[in-house]
Amino acid sequence: MKRLPARFLLRSAHTFGCCELHVAASSMTSCLIWFPGDPGAQAPLWNPTVAQGTRHLGARSGVMGWWWVALMLVLVPWRPRNAGLWLWVALVLCLPGVHSCLLCFGPPKMREQLCREITGASAKNPKNKKCQEDLVEAAKPLASVAVGAGQHDELRDIVLDALYYVEEQKNKKPLNKSLQEAVDTIWVKLSRMTKVPACVPPCGFQPDARVFQCATCHFADCEFPLDCPVQDLRTYTDETIVLLCDVPFSFPGSLPVTWMYVPNLRTQDMSLFKELKGNPKNPSSLTIEEPAPGTVACRLGEVSKPFVRKFFYLNVSEGSVEEERGLQAVFSTVLHWLHNETPLVPIPTMGLALGVASMALVLLVVALWQCARWTSRRREQQGTPEDSGSPDSPLGP
Repeated sequence: MKRLPARFLLRSAHTFGCCELHVAASSMTSCLIWFPGDPGAQAPLWNPTVAQGTRHLGARSGVMGWWWVALMLVLVPWRPRNAGLWLWVALVLCLPGVHSCLLCFGPPKMREQLCREITGASAKNPKNKKCQEDLVEAAKPLASVAVGAGQHDELRDIVLDALYYVEEQKNKKPLNKSLQEAVDTIWVKLSRMTKVPACVPPCGFQPDARVFQCATCHFADCEFPLDCPVQDLRTYTDETIVLLCDVPFSFPGSLPVTWMYVPNLRTQDMSLFKELKGNPKNPSSLTIEEPAPGTVACRLGEVSKPFVRKFFYLNVSEGSVEEERGLQAVFSTVLHWLHNETPLVPIPTMGLALGVASMALVLLVVALWQCARWTSRRREQQGTPEDSGSPDSPLGP
């Protein structure tokens, strides 16, 4: 029987929506919950109950340890009516562990077939096992890769092309060298892909920011709740306000907008709200005349699939908005007057003091000099009569 090439096997094999029991050489049990490598498979539809507060759909070890026995013993007495709980228990036991991109797009049997094409050895042959180990080791650096949800098919083609390259080089280069070249090529192609928009906090389901993670082989959403924090708005009974149901991220197409209201409460409990009649011409805005205390909410999207819910708490005061505006005008006038008031010219007190002290010192020196000069002249004047009364004087006594 003619064997099909590994490239055909990689692109055609699929396991979707079921668990496959695969006994490998190590006698480990693995289970594939949803295999994104299926060419016909699409990303799972968004579930609002899962998206709230969840970044990824989950990943656990593929080896069923003894811990699940204790979990079953705890859950069996409950006998829950909701079969979904048991479904999640079964899925958690089978969720795959940390992967890389090379391991996301093919089950273990597919990798065995690839190594059989490369080495020519059967699955139980040590050469085949060594080939699979080399595949896993070479793919480890790719575990951190995450691409946009819409780039999943492109990533799959990049990985499968790399595996096909490894198969083509089986008789030309050593396996480790061809694997490294394949991984390097993957990195180059990934660098050319469009960057995924970042998650914009603090709330809302953001489909454009959804990514496919190679570490878990699952799609991941932003870790934000659907409900945004309540915005407190202070208003007056005679004031007209306009509320907007807008978000800082993009969403597909035109989504329906629903406005709701609950009086006298600050709440996010959707069971308490009653629907309001919006504006058909501009459904994303709501105009409220003579507001009353309470919480106004808007939902962007269908009831079964909301993208975001925003809440506005109206703190209504009994005063008049005209009075408030008058007070604000007076306050603004005072601030404007204080801002434009001419500042006093600063007086250089230290320089003035030094100048006065210098002048005083000069005046003191001049005064002392004048005093000394006056004293000297007075002594000279007192000495002249004594000389005129001497015996040798011509006037005589």
